[in-house]
Amino acid sequence: PLRGRSLFWTDALANRTRQSARVGVLHGDHVIVVHHVFRPDDTVQVLEVGASIPWHACALGKAIVAHLPAGIRDALLDREHGRLTGSTVTGRAALAPALAAVAADGVATDDQEAIVGEGGLAAPVFDGAGRVAGGLGITGPAERLTGRSATALHTAVRECARGLSRDLGARRGSPAG
Repeated sequence: PLRGRSLFWTDALANRTRQSARVGVLHGDHVIVVHHVFRPDDTVQVLEVGASIPWHACALGKAIVAHLPAGIRDALLDREHGRLTGSTVTGRAALAPALAAVAADGVATDDQEAIVGEGGLAAPVFDGAGRVAGGLGITGPAERLTGRSATALHTAVRECARGLSRDLGARRGSPAG
């Protein structure tokens, strides 16, 4: 249901932000991209459906893990986290506060943690039982997705994730908002 319901929301998000939009689910300690919408421009792009990314190195993974039950989140934090780039955040001491910030703000970020030059923003998507079902986010050039200029992008990602969550049955007032 997550992928099917995400089609409208990812198209809208890609058009609104002019960035690539993705939906992912947690599988073990990786995020699997289940839906991907290209940036609406003429640049060369690669379809990412099926891509497997370590959860700690992408905004999608952080958005999902920040909203998991404490026991599952702790087990993921206690595992070893490899570096994909020089900017990859690793280790419990660095990841735990980052996840707390995501839980408070509702949007996760990554700044060149999986791919040099690429950044991401993502928000959790919740199902009708209030459980995190996956994440919805955008990726693009890091300089476009970080800093003060990214405030409108944070809002767009958060709003689309809330809309998708409501489509999946999440109620207003739940973590999905």
